[in-house]
Amino acid sequence: MAYEILDVETGNAQGVYGSLLEALQALRQAVDRLGPDTVKDLVLYESLENGDIRPIAEYDELLPLIGLQPASRSDRKTTG
Repeated sequence: MAYEILDVETGNAQGVYGSLLEALQALRQAVDRLGPDTVKDLVLYESLENGDIRPIAEYDELLPLIGLQPASRSDRKTTG
């Protein structure tokens, strides 16, 4: 099995990892460097041996997996 982080906006793989732990560590490093908005277009998938993929988490769902809480709606800045 492999774990892939995909940017759904661009369709580009951000990384392929041999374990879920490695994938989550990479996500945490990216968020620590660039901030929590880094995950806004990302999806974490598990690639199964039969070639199927299983989504694990996407967007703000990724933050709790790396020990962070998503911003509440009232914390988010709005434009307008």
